[in-house]
Amino acid sequence: MLILLAVILVIISIWMAVAKKTRESGYLVGLCVSLLLEICGIMIFIAKKGGVSSELLPLFYFTKKIKTEVQYLMITLNQLGFLVVLGRTLFPFFLAELAIGYSMVGWVRQKPWLPVAVGGFPVITLALYLPGVYRAMTSQESDISMYLNGFAMGWMTFYIIASIVLLFYEQFAVSFKFAKRQLRYIVVCLASMTGIYLLFYVQDPGQIYYFYNYSFRWMSDATYMRVNAPWHAYVLLIGGCTVCCIMGFGSLYRFTRLHFETDKEDVVLERKFDTAKIGASTFVHSMKNQLLSSKVIFKRIGQAYEQPQVDVAKIKEYVDTLEEFNNAMLTRMEELYSFVKSNSIYMVPTSMEDIAEDALQRFRRKYPTGQIDVSLEGEMWILSDKIHLCEALYNLLVNAQEAVDGADRGETGKVTLSCYSRRQYAVIEISDNGIGIAKSHLKKIFDPFYSSKNSNSNWGMGLYYVREIVKSHLGTLQVESKVGEGSKIYILLPRYDSYNSDRKNQKVGKHE
Repeated sequence: MLILLAVILVIISIWMAVAKKTRESGYLVGLCVSLLLEICGIMIFIAKKGGVSSELLPLFYFTKKIKTEVQYLMITLNQLGFLVVLGRTLFPFFLAELAIGYSMVGWVRQKPWLPVAVGGFPVITLALYLPGVYRAMTSQESDISMYLNGFAMGWMTFYIIASIVLLFYEQFAVSFKFAKRQLRYIVVCLASMTGIYLLFYVQDPGQIYYFYNYSFRWMSDATYMRVNAPWHAYVLLIGGCTVCCIMGFGSLYRFTRLHFETDKEDVVLERKFDTAKIGASTFVHSMKNQLLSSKVIFKRIGQAYEQPQVDVAKIKEYVDTLEEFNNAMLTRMEELYSFVKSNSIYMVPTSMEDIAEDALQRFRRKYPTGQIDVSLEGEMWILSDKIHLCEALYNLLVNAQEAVDGADRGETGKVTLSCYSRRQYAVIEISDNGIGIAKSHLKKIFDPFYSSKNSNSNWGMGLYYVREIVKSHLGTLQVESKVGEGSKIYILLPRYDSYNSDRKNQKVGKHE
């Protein structure tokens, strides 16, 4: 059972690494492979020692026949010992790298040398446990093996504890539901695999190197090496492995599926927008109805001039209507062009307060009487293209106001703009108590040309545009909504590091 689980974990982790191509997914592959190596080494070692009790046979080998095949596997003691060394040593290393990668603790993020330094003890251990080096050091003085094992056990235990503490601290520190759910899957998965690792990491590779040396100090309390172990030890080993297997596999599967669903949504949206660009002419052609309306007005103006008494007021009404139609068409064509064309994002250090103020000024020009509660938590700086980000924020504020107006809340209608810091992120939150969005529509709201507001001024590019702008700023956009209660939209953007504050006025990056 253990070997099957380890193989499945390796396959899933490789699958995710191929899809995501991130450093963390690479570390996850290394973690699963190292656990597989340790389990394989332990299984072969136990079989060659004579096997296990009948209670543990299904846990390691499923059947006695498989145990016999493993027992007579052609492998040298040096190879078998170093196989265990690799799995035992690399697991805590990859776990520590993952914990550092997922941690948003300030002192961890501000030490770029930390991921490199973490590799120090594993490299030393691997060098000391090379078969030739290890035998040369311990052949004359067997007590050295105890010191080497104590050294290895010491730093590995420290790495395990520190990593688990960092991961669980991050899990409890995250306040956003969507981020908390994603992190919970990976934390549970890593904790489960660590539980399996801890059941077997006490195995000293020196016992394998000196397989036939009875003067070597053997660890007699390893449950899987004892034929007549107490019943509670069997329960702990079998039950612990079973629970860890189920939780580890389930969490990694859900974590991988969540990432693939997100990637699939991105691909679908890109395809939809490509289709939308091809069909843009169709939408432009659809404006012919307004052109026909304009033609009718022109005809009426001509008829008015042919009357004996020219009705100036009526002609002015026709002209005003015609101007309104033409302005609407020009606005729509300009917006279509700006959405379809390839935009360049030029990011510079910008104050969050400036971005919020510019967006609010634009909002007040459209809604002079609109009321927005503004909350700014201290001074925050981000790297941004101010024009594009302000436009995105303005779009969200307009959507929130329209949702409140649509719900007919009256004086109780409320739109809130909040800017605050959460760990390494600057968060922009726009909330309203408007009509809300049905769950079935939540995944559609970012589709290009999707709109639930059938009017001349709304044709479904706003939220798609906002999403693309946030992505180009290396940020995340999340929506929470309930019908009849309102919506909340979160924009998470990387904070501009404080040690770069002296470069506020320098242009530091370009993102295409």
